Amino acid sequence: MTVPTDPTMTAHQPHPFIGGRAVALRALAAWRAGTGPRAVLVTGGAGSGRSRLLTGFLMLCEPGYRERIELAALDPVTVPPEGLAAPQVFGAAGLTAAQLLWLVADELVPGADRVEEVYRRLAEAEPMAVPVVIADCDRAGVLPGPGEVTQVTTEVLLPLALAPGVRLLAEVPRAEAERLAKEVPGDQLLVIDLDQDPWRDPAALLLQAEHTIEQQGTARQVAQTAESALVVRLATWSARAVPGVPLGLPGGVGDAIDLHAERCGMDELTLRRLLAPLALAGPEAALPLELWAPLASSVAGKDLGPVLAAGQQLLLPFFELTGDDQHPEVRIVHPAVADELRDRFGGAVREVQRRIATALLATLEGEGPERWRDAALYVREQLAGHALEGGLLAGLLDDAGFLLHAEQLRLRAAVDQFASAGGELPSLARTWLRLAPLFTRQGLRPELRAGLLEHGARQDGVEVPGLGVGLPWRTLWARPLPGVRAVTASVGPDGRSALVAYRPEPGTGAEAETEGIPGLTAYDALTGEQLDFDPEALARPSEEQRAAAGLALSTGGDYLRVWAVGEGGVTGDPVAVFLSAGPLGGADLTPDGLLLLADATGVSVLRLAVPAPVTAPA
Repeated sequence: MTVPTDPTMTAHQPHPFIGGRAVALRALAAWRAGTGPRAVLVTGGAGSGRSRLLTGFLMLCEPGYRERIELAALDPVTVPPEGLAAPQVFGAAGLTAAQLLWLVADELVPGADRVEEVYRRLAEAEPMAVPVVIADCDRAGVLPGPGEVTQVTTEVLLPLALAPGVRLLAEVPRAEAERLAKEVPGDQLLVIDLDQDPWRDPAALLLQAEHTIEQQGTARQVAQTAESALVVRLATWSARAVPGVPLGLPGGVGDAIDLHAERCGMDELTLRRLLAPLALAGPEAALPLELWAPLASSVAGKDLGPVLAAGQQLLLPFFELTGDDQHPEVRIVHPAVADELRDRFGGAVREVQRRIATALLATLEGEGPERWRDAALYVREQLAGHALEGGLLAGLLDDAGFLLHAEQLRLRAAVDQFASAGGELPSLARTWLRLAPLFTRQGLRPELRAGLLEHGARQDGVEVPGLGVGLPWRTLWARPLPGVRAVTASVGPDGRSALVAYRPEPGTGAEAETEGIPGLTAYDALTGEQLDFDPEALARPSEEQRAAAGLALSTGGDYLRVWAVGEGGVTGDPVAVFLSAGPLGGADLTPDGLLLLADATGVSVLRLAVPAPVTAPA
């Protein structure tokens, strides 16, 4: 699409938040009005102002914000028509591609339960296209790295850009815009590259600089030299932090860091070390203020606490304060600053990350898996990423407490990267990875995660260590037995409880047939020993025997709940909940309160951690 160059805007005021970008705003307003291409990508280098442009445009789309802006003073072709609903906006920051896809699917194709169905329904023609905005695609993922951003392009943006029922506006890195441009028909796509004509806006950079730099000549020089709005922002904050010192003219983010350190009389290496814990944290991560000094000191190999305490002027342009008065936190001011610092460390990143991970581990108190229960939230959320890059993750994956208490989504991403790079997982970590989809889908308490991990380990033949938390059950035994469709509790002639499993497709050998009864297999409920049995000698527990357990069972396709039963029936919340990574083949309770289970891997018996029923004396 060809867009004419921007004429002189003397008759109109600039956008109050953006201060320019009139040509880009015109194209976005046309998109919202339905007169422009169906898919629009806003791109440019890091710090070029993509997010700011998108935010300013969405202000003009949201009725509540429109009321705060003097729309009559703006160029009318930069303002979306009145009466249109605000587009649906989805932020990709901190999300995996799968999470973002389902976030969008829940709104656009409600009821879809499979990815294939989502794509099929998006591809169906709709009478009226829905405007959808995807913001912060460059910040997608739970760990640093471009991999998740590429997946967002493939799994989310491309299907939306091709969907006839969607009008897509997305903010993306340049490489992803180029990928999409090869897949989406040219007459349906507009790419707004803020670093290229006609979209670049040097006048806006000048307005930005003049707004905060008193010396107008210096402001003009900064605007002419800076490659992006972020560099102007860093230069102006440098001027505020250290007034009265010649400003210098940074071209890029790296120049801004170096020149500011020089203006403060500090070497830039010290500044980079101070900022390293913020720069190398996970996407969207905020560092608790009390951890800043020890982590920066670990990077430097010496105490930087005094420098940090006295370094307000030095650090001011590069971080922002978040959290609250009781729990202050700090965050890097912009992802492009983090990228620049990471690039500067180069091959030393691994060692820096190792030192940060080691310092975070040093905050744990005590020994064994119990020490993770009281670990700081930041440690549980961010340690996996630091340890992965620092080469320490393999040792942590042997620690059951870490597997249970680390933030599960970040841990799964780290383990996936570690394994795909050829790292060897310890046995318990392999079991954890098998269950990871269950753990990341559900907001489970550590105790329930521990119970499921204990059960999965017994299924995998893995020795179960102390897990450091109270378990909701203990797995007495687990046996491989594929294809089980039902299990039932039975009582033998000697009074022992048994698990009887039914498989409609018997195989061969003793497991498939017992005493000529096809499809039935029986095990001692306590020991797991396979029983040679006469079916006439086994009996299902009577209702009175089942009632004596004081428990009731309710099941779904991949979960079950165990309830306490009193004189008035079921009471209170479930006493136990079991979730399966796949469909359950069956479940039952014995009169003495043992839980019998069957799933895709086989059969098992769990002793629940609930008080044993009390039998009244005869």
